[in-house]
Amino acid sequence: MTYLISPDTQGLIFDFDGTIVDSMPMHYLSWRESFAHFNADFPKDFFYETAGVTLPDIVSIYNQRYGTALDAEVVVMNKEIAHAKYLLSTPIIPEVMSVIEKYYDVVPMAIATGNSKKLTEPLIVKLGLKKYFKAIVYGEDVTNPKPDPECFLKAASLLNVHASQCEVFEDGDAGLTGARRAGMKAVDVRPWLNSRR
Repeated sequence: MTYLISPDTQGLIFDFDGTIVDSMPMHYLSWRESFAHFNADFPKDFFYETAGVTLPDIVSIYNQRYGTALDAEVVVMNKEIAHAKYLLSTPIIPEVMSVIEKYYDVVPMAIATGNSKKLTEPLIVKLGLKKYFKAIVYGEDVTNPKPDPECFLKAASLLNVHASQCEVFEDGDAGLTGARRAGMKAVDVRPWLNSRR
């Protein structure tokens, strides 16, 4: 697969889970394990619907949607413990990695993820991805999660690139909406990955 960025693009911003790495199935399993502690179901449709949202906010949305009162801090802690065992088996998505490799040292690049540094950085390091990115914005680095544009605007600022000159690669509706609200070109990678889900 060959993807060409727009001629006026000066910076690339990537979501992480489900975009750079095929970690979404593992995240779903760890969420399910965490919710099972409370005898609560965690629907797969809800999981993909909230892709890109910070972990505590996913629990808050769940509580509102399903009328529960789960403690977000405890649910997230259990999720992080459960997810640790999946880290070593998380693969890179080659279609997106080819874009990263093609434009490495051509335009500056950043990661903007709704996930925590605790869960994300070890995998970034393990997979040798850190060298490609001038900036990484984690879920705890922003006040407002996707679909708010804050994480993308922060990433553009760290790259020293105007928002209108950035392209964002995303696999979630919240992230795509946030990128457009930031005035950036939003690239939906899901058609590239349909065979994986």
